[in-house]
Amino acid sequence: MESNLTSEIQAPTMPAAPGASRISTEQIAEIAGAVAELQATRVAENVAEQATARRLRPFEVVMIVLLAISLLIHALTLSRLLSVRATLRDEVEQLATAVQGAKQQQLSYDMPIDQQVPINIDVPIQRNLSVPINTSVQIKQQITLPIDTGLGVVNIPVPIDASVPISTTVPIAFDQTVNISTTVPIQLNLPVRIDMSSGQVGGYLDRLYAALLELRERL
Repeated sequence: MESNLTSEIQAPTMPAAPGASRISTEQIAEIAGAVAELQATRVAENVAEQATARRLRPFEVVMIVLLAISLLIHALTLSRLLSVRATLRDEVEQLATAVQGAKQQQLSYDMPIDQQVPINIDVPIQRNLSVPINTSVQIKQQITLPIDTGLGVVNIPVPIDASVPISTTVPIAFDQTVNISTTVPIQLNLPVRIDMSSGQVGGYLDRLYAALLELRERL
């Protein structure tokens, strides 16, 4: 009886079809479940035939029934695991595609800046300046002019009322260091644009994409 059960439990060998490589994992799971259910059905039929052919002991009947139930549970578990495996592979593939597409995008961010910037510098200033002067100087004064007449000195008052024009250019050389010490408040939003395909970000995305593909192949 054990040899008959072993021959019935063995899965039939199916020839590989030309398009077998294109069969999805879900189809493989469905096929495996169907094969396991078929095997369990055959075992149950054999048990029924043997039970009608000869009288089995209750212990043997219980063991055969448990074996059939175990095969059915294993078939359902295997089918479910293969279905979950297919779902995981699809999700990992979609994530890898999203990572690859992120390299074509730009990360935009506005960084707010609100702070006081101290400034303390010495500014050297060297420059030659020409200052033009155009003016008139008003002279209004009375002076005493002494005259020696031989008989004595005579003081004669002489009034002066004149306007003297002045027109000239005065050169001025300026050579000095000016210290500037102050605090400048800065409030602005600094736009930041990061290209995802360049620098360290692009390398990280490439490594993440390769790791996701490797994970997909391992599932």
